[in-house]
Amino acid sequence: MIEKINRNICLIKYRKFPLRDFVKDEEISFYPKIYSNYWLTLEHNSQTQLIKILSSEITKLYKNLSVESLIFFGDYDRNWISKFTEERKNYKPLIESIDYFKEQKINKRFNGAVKVNLTELEKFIKHFFVLTRCDSDFAYYHFLDEKENLLGFIHYSGEIRFDTLNEKMDKMLLEELDKTKFVKKV
Repeated sequence: MIEKINRNICLIKYRKFPLRDFVKDEEISFYPKIYSNYWLTLEHNSQTQLIKILSSEITKLYKNLSVESLIFFGDYDRNWISKFTEERKNYKPLIESIDYFKEQKINKRFNGAVKVNLTELEKFIKHFFVLTRCDSDFAYYHFLDEKENLLGFIHYSGEIRFDTLNEKMDKMLLEELDKTKFVKKV
């Protein structure tokens, strides 16, 4: 199940999301205090394989961490689907991803957060990653568990960053990462 959350409600309810804004020529930003961070990668032979492995391994990791849902949120006020991205008709995976988001009522006017239940997470990540790869403005979206213990970020290259926000989650994450195909970057 997918639930849309108004941007202002998300800002009040989930205080550990990174944020940034621009005032004149100055960037104002916030990043939560983290306990530790990890850059991870996955071995793959093609983009199609990467999308499949990335979505399944993230889902497996959060399942093992007993997380029921994740909240996805952009660090600045922008719509999920840009007009340019919506109008592109030259890349089938992007067209399918835009259609998926439209089915979820996430359109070019939506700028809030999206809460994704673990049962829908694998499918959601596949489309989320395609958008991340194809739209350079879509590069600053993070995801967080509802208890605000683990902050995640997927880079357009397919690398993923996890920031643990406390010692307990750090220990749990390290144990569970060993049960996945994620490889720590050195």
